[in-house]
Amino acid sequence: MTWKTYHGYREDPYFFQDPGSECFKTVKEWYQLSETFPFANIFARSKSADDQKQRNLSIACSRLRDIIQQNENKIKIINCGLRLFTYCKEAFSKCPYRLLQEGAHFTSTYMGAKLFEVSLEDMIKVLGPDTGVAKHTLKPDLLEKVKDLPTGIVVFYLPPSGIVPAIYSCVYCTDGSVKAYITEDEKNHFRLILGQEPLMTKRELKKLDAMETHRKKKIETAARIALEKLEEEKDSKTSGDDHSVVAEEATEGKEDEVSKEVGQKRWKLSMITI
Repeated sequence: MTWKTYHGYREDPYFFQDPGSECFKTVKEWYQLSETFPFANIFARSKSADDQKQRNLSIACSRLRDIIQQNENKIKIINCGLRLFTYCKEAFSKCPYRLLQEGAHFTSTYMGAKLFEVSLEDMIKVLGPDTGVAKHTLKPDLLEKVKDLPTGIVVFYLPPSGIVPAIYSCVYCTDGSVKAYITEDEKNHFRLILGQEPLMTKRELKKLDAMETHRKKKIETAARIALEKLEEEKDSKTSGDDHSVVAEEATEGKEDEVSKEVGQKRWKLSMITI
């Protein structure tokens, strides 16, 4: 949030958190973060009365932290640091802060129990459609680790192999399934790295649906126009038949009149002869 002043915009200040803050206790316990994790470099952009409900928690290096703290009223810093955690509701996760994908590679170096090394096959499964992957379809060693996990975010780690770099993916774990909790673009990026075909994004699916709807409308319109033309041709043919019938009746009537006149003239001639 920013405030507009006479000289422009005043940015939200940077509040570096106390390493002993309550919000760090649950985060440290859930992700099993080591003692070397730089909690002193974690900051938020808003001052909350409840330390447990900071919207985003980001991290900066020690030198950047010193620059910000010593020059808070001298320079304007629009944005800096790396976002690590964001606040979430209890229904989503047992931990009030979920790990963000953009900070997964950094945080994973300090994680313990919630970091799982996976095989290429399992990583490809998790990077599939958003429907999720049933836990029982994972390899036995991974299944044994994740089957009793409470609901929340964990990290799946695929070690580097050849030209394929290490991959860290945030995964949402529920009672019966797991799925990659990352954006569609990030998922397709990882799939391409692993030699897999990218999945169609929601934007592409929406575009295809619109094209299919447009195609169906064109077909329906063409069919309606063709049917109308057939009906018009049928009506014109029917009216033409009616005209021909009337003409025939008129011709027959004239023939009858001529025959009657001829008969009368013959009768008159016969009477004169007599």
